[in-house]
Amino acid sequence: MSKETKHSIPVVPKGVWFPFILLTSCFAWWGLANNMTDTLLPFFKRLMSMSDFQTSWIQMAFYGAYFCLAIPAALIVQRFSYKVGVLFGLGMFAVGGLLFYPSSLFFGYESTSDTMKYVYFLISLYIFAGGCSILETSANPYILAMGDPETATRRLNLAQSFNPIGSILGVMILSKFLILSNLTPFDPNDRAILDVIDSKSLDALQLGELHGAITAYVGFAVLLVVVWVAILLCKMPACSANQPDKGIAKNIWNFVSIPMDALHFNKGSFFYQMREVLSHRNYLWGVIAQFFYVGAQICVWSYTIRYAMQELHILEASASDIYIAGMFAFVGMRFVCTWLMKYISPNMLLATMSVLAVLCCLPVMFIGGKIGVVSLICISGCMSLMFPTIYGIASEGLGEKMKIGGCGLIMAILGGAVITAVQGRVSDAMGINFSYIVPAFCFIVVAYYGFMTEKGAEYDPETGKTSMPHIPGKLLAFLCVMILLVGGACMASSKSAATSVAAVAGAEVQKTGIAGCYALEGPAGTFDVIEIVPTKDKVKAGEFKGIVRHYTLSGLDASGKIKAQNVNYLDVGTCLSNPQGTAVCWQIGKNEEAFSYDSAANSVTFGSRKYAPAAFALDHEALTAEILLLKEPQTEKE
Repeated sequence: MSKETKHSIPVVPKGVWFPFILLTSCFAWWGLANNMTDTLLPFFKRLMSMSDFQTSWIQMAFYGAYFCLAIPAALIVQRFSYKVGVLFGLGMFAVGGLLFYPSSLFFGYESTSDTMKYVYFLISLYIFAGGCSILETSANPYILAMGDPETATRRLNLAQSFNPIGSILGVMILSKFLILSNLTPFDPNDRAILDVIDSKSLDALQLGELHGAITAYVGFAVLLVVVWVAILLCKMPACSANQPDKGIAKNIWNFVSIPMDALHFNKGSFFYQMREVLSHRNYLWGVIAQFFYVGAQICVWSYTIRYAMQELHILEASASDIYIAGMFAFVGMRFVCTWLMKYISPNMLLATMSVLAVLCCLPVMFIGGKIGVVSLICISGCMSLMFPTIYGIASEGLGEKMKIGGCGLIMAILGGAVITAVQGRVSDAMGINFSYIVPAFCFIVVAYYGFMTEKGAEYDPETGKTSMPHIPGKLLAFLCVMILLVGGACMASSKSAATSVAAVAGAEVQKTGIAGCYALEGPAGTFDVIEIVPTKDKVKAGEFKGIVRHYTLSGLDASGKIKAQNVNYLDVGTCLSNPQGTAVCWQIGKNEEAFSYDSAANSVTFGSRKYAPAAFALDHEALTAEILLLKEPQTEKE
């Protein structure tokens, strides 16, 4: 075919523009779903006072569904058609989103344990992600087939360009303003106190916080239903020799008997072809590299908000801005890396970006603060080319077998479930900073794959080893300089950065003025205490956000310590003050009550009574634990 004739072939044929637009919109929808899920980790961590490992079950449910349903998706398309696969996946996608509403209703039942409340959400998320898996497995080859083979790659790139757009919109609109903005700043201690005072108040708090998440997922599901109906009614191109049989009973049997296709091991069967594909060493290592890359990507993005909250002393809604910055870096670097491929081979560029990602992990682990957060954003930029580049390298030489090979590369997404759980364990044991050693290790595996598959590397079939390729001198010098700079910066800055963060944190507390304990002495040596704790979240100049704990203190024991018997929690709520000094304390189940702070006298007036500064420093975590233990025998007796 001549060059002029090739360029004259349209990327999207005229007759399929509307079907193409409908199908391309699905790329944005599953991108939106993937990144909305990342924000559920910090959301549930605060909502239900969970550990990082417990929240990682969200990613295990989501990406576990991708792994489990990739083969069924391929079998559905093989037995029926691309359109049936898309409709089935999109329908399951919508049903999973709608199930979030009944899952939230269990928060209104005291008989339902916290574990079961969480499990119901995980089941809904599994169905939601299962639809994503089937939809993605069906839509990618459908786009490739929806036109001339000469323009198939360009057509798929055009469709995939809408994926990060959906991701950014999902994080900026649904996650930030509906899911995370509804979270109150109550930490696990405050929620435990609220549970001690009145468990119904905690249920009311959680239901209020859940409202935004349920609205986001159910509203998104309704949109998916509209798209499902549009694709159902639209005359989509067949692009496949397989067509559904006539008759409902026949098609039901065809669907039910799909698992039987997977049980055949004769020549030409699914598993026979898969075994042949896995015999290609380049492809097998590609699946392994994809497993570790997806694991690293989900680790970085899942804990970005948590990391930013800790290092910048902000709440989830504000920390999501860092996540959004990472997404923009990811999209922007995709275009930069595409341009760089004119001068550097995809394999070498993959290896280089992986090494740079490892280097960016070091400040995240050992420096922290603003430097650590910026490094975390840079990791997102380094990841931009990895998934499609690994996919492309692994596909080389497979030809028609890539229809089966694509299934293995989709199943490799399981890395997002497994490796995220590993990072959650490390984070719980050694802190969120050090946990980034997990994605750093994953990037080392990806770098090895890039170097191993470089065209300059020689493969010895007898030993099964690949010699390291020739690395351009300028590129090698650049990497060496980066290693020295980052390593030296980590060694020199870790101690000073930690001191700086502590100093800044202390300054912020002092700047608020209103923060601290205020007490009013009562009869028989008791004290009525108002404790105001700052959240350090981003607010307007002069304003202040915090938690108000109201309790009575009956004194100390003989050793001078405060025990649970000495404390009676009355209320806990959020506080927002303005530059004028007045503040409003929101109390669960009650009206808003105003109190004022006198900066000159450093005192708080509440309920026409003036509270003076006090030096109480209660360990609320230990106290609430003691109270819960005291309540257990009473509950058993009742």
